[in-house]
Amino acid sequence: MNMAENEAAKLGSAIKDAASNSKSVLVEATVQTRDDVSTPVVILSSDDAVRVISAHAPRIIYLVEQAFDLAGEIEAARDEMDDMGVERSPDLLKATQRRFAPHDGKIGATIASFMIDGVLHTTVSTATWHDEFGDTVEAILEESREGASAGQVAKNSEKAKAIESKALVLVKHPSFNHGRVSFDKRMALAETLFQDCDPHTLSEITRRAENLFWLEQSGVQLDGV
Repeated sequence: MNMAENEAAKLGSAIKDAASNSKSVLVEATVQTRDDVSTPVVILSSDDAVRVISAHAPRIIYLVEQAFDLAGEIEAARDEMDDMGVERSPDLLKATQRRFAPHDGKIGATIASFMIDGVLHTTVSTATWHDEFGDTVEAILEESREGASAGQVAKNSEKAKAIESKALVLVKHPSFNHGRVSFDKRMALAETLFQDCDPHTLSEITRRAENLFWLEQSGVQLDGV
């Protein structure tokens, strides 16, 4: 049985042969275009970037070598924990700071960019220890995020229980359904009973009490009523 010809493999092989015969620089990369940028961009590996620069000698090469600021990175992590409203996990952060202290001030990331034939070529390289530091800090922050989320759920649950308890007290009060009633009058009663609550909480208590009252009138037996 004759196998169908692989046009993709045929094209790749032909281009490689042509590049070799013409002494062209062959780079395995995809040129990208973005809606907000008119210049096409290609991301190169470190080795390919050096090879292309050596072959084409671009007039200008933009190079950024980022020094590792350990204290700044740790403080940024602490600030993020503060924003979450959780404890800073000082032991974990201090241990991380001690572990990566030997790399403080070293080059952690290098970015190079240059133009050839109207295409922006870019390459980025990060030190292995720099990546490990980022992974370690992210793991600590993720644990803090989970703790903050769980804490918020618990906080919301406690608030809901407090509102439910106060709503039960409100709905049992003789004045709750006395005379011509309205939400405002019932909320005024709630304000008298629960003077430590803010207006928003009083509104939630009153609304819940009205719901409980309606349920009771519908024949539902409520706990505590």
